[in-house]
Amino acid sequence: MTHTLFSSLLFIAIYMAANGSANAQSFVMTQIGADRFLDDASDLDYGPDDYLWVSERDLGQLVRIDPETGARDNLIKISAVYSEGRQTGLLGFTFHPDFAGGMPYVYLSYTFRPGADLYQRIVRYTFDEDGTNGFLLDPLTLIDSLPASNDHNSGRLIFGPDGKLFYTIGDQGGNQGRNYCNQILSQVLPTQMEVDARNWAHYPGKVLRINTDGSIPDDNPVINGVRSHVYSYGHRNAQGLLFGSNGLLYSSEHGPDTDDELNVISGGMNYGWPRVVGFQDDQAYDYCDWSTATDCATLTYDKFSCPDGATFLEENTLTDTNYRDPLFAMFAVADDYDYNDPRCSDSWMCRPNVAPSSLGIYEGDGIPGWDNSLLVTSLKRGRVYRLQLDESGARIVGDTTQHFYTSNRYRDIAAGPDGKSFYIITDPSGNTSDASGVNRSSGLANPGTILKFSLDESTSTNVVGAETSLRVWPNPATDELYVELDAAVTASSRAELINVKGQVISLRQNLAAGVNQLPLGSLPAGVYTLKVFVDGGFMVRRVVVR
Repeated sequence: MTHTLFSSLLFIAIYMAANGSANAQSFVMTQIGADRFLDDASDLDYGPDDYLWVSERDLGQLVRIDPETGARDNLIKISAVYSEGRQTGLLGFTFHPDFAGGMPYVYLSYTFRPGADLYQRIVRYTFDEDGTNGFLLDPLTLIDSLPASNDHNSGRLIFGPDGKLFYTIGDQGGNQGRNYCNQILSQVLPTQMEVDARNWAHYPGKVLRINTDGSIPDDNPVINGVRSHVYSYGHRNAQGLLFGSNGLLYSSEHGPDTDDELNVISGGMNYGWPRVVGFQDDQAYDYCDWSTATDCATLTYDKFSCPDGATFLEENTLTDTNYRDPLFAMFAVADDYDYNDPRCSDSWMCRPNVAPSSLGIYEGDGIPGWDNSLLVTSLKRGRVYRLQLDESGARIVGDTTQHFYTSNRYRDIAAGPDGKSFYIITDPSGNTSDASGVNRSSGLANPGTILKFSLDESTSTNVVGAETSLRVWPNPATDELYVELDAAVTASSRAELINVKGQVISLRQNLAAGVNQLPLGSLPAGVYTLKVFVDGGFMVRRVVVR
């Protein structure tokens, strides 16, 4: 079945009304394929054969699509795939690093149900091509009977520069919704007896590192005296996973209501969930373990209460020496945040989480100012959030900027090889926000398709604007904050630091060009707004103090 590339639908100027920053570039959006020509797409890669490869979760089908014509080639439909809801089915896939050089292997993960219980597995297929048609043949199961659930399976699969496979398994949705009486296993590690018996029951909430034959690498970290596939733990629902050219492993992870996380993953480290969300700052989150409540199944679940007798823990009670804070916590809020803000149409929209469905990286000079940026797709906001890394790749500099808004649920992103375009797959149904970000959209604009955003060359000049004129670091901060201003915007500059109640708690007059130091003194931990007034306007940055 063939679909043609739609003509240009929209000319989009990228802007940041939410935080006052602006970019110099604009992008042209085109749609590849008709609405709903993809069935619940889960993973997207720009393949080494110059096709877009997409996993269709519900159908258990891997397809490749010509990015120029929209022609579709169905590579395989896996009959063993079992799907019920958006967290199950055909999940992630990846290519062998030498795919084009004699190792034409594609690795896929999917959920299946051999009996009463649900599992997931990782399988290697061999790619073969006959003219314009491709096929996946000769399945070889690498690892079987990984735990799965109706919720939070994660399922991102990538190759590392060391030739190992890395795979995310979510927490299976425990302690919430219909699974509210199920224990979260993200802090529970496998025993040696379980590993010897190939019992992977305690792998949820982990990042795995796997040999290409499915075995445990000899140099995997030893955690609690046991070497297993587990590379890191304490994860909730990591649906983004990638390596930068710097060799660092990055992940994006859904927060429960706030504090969606970006992490740098290191072997043997504990990333906190469910004991800690975002930074370990005792703000806006405490852990109530519903599974420990007496007669849990007879109780009515309420995410904002804790039943009598259930274990209740504040973030500061986690004292593991291998705990690791995230690289960044997106849109974190303080304890007094109002989840029933009257500006919001409903409580779901009031939650500051953006539902980060995947993670991309831009490394190149095709788009001025974008080099070394992480790109986070959002299901809830219909945007891509860009976060600039410093030269080391271990810190975020500046503030989050948002791009490519449409009324859609963005599932995954892939950069084009020209360095000036991006491809995004959208969900065929579900809820997202309107442009304001505080109301639900009345519908999806481009459901179940691929959107391409291409740089408009006429707008790619690197002019001085709000994004390049103000830099703030470190963020999170403790004792002091540094504010750097470009010389072009320093006339009558002053800075205000505002708390979540809207109170100005610190004022600094007459900022100079270059780097300014702002002492934070004994400010309580929390989220603040830094407003810098320049040339009759102002720029805003979110600052976390801990």
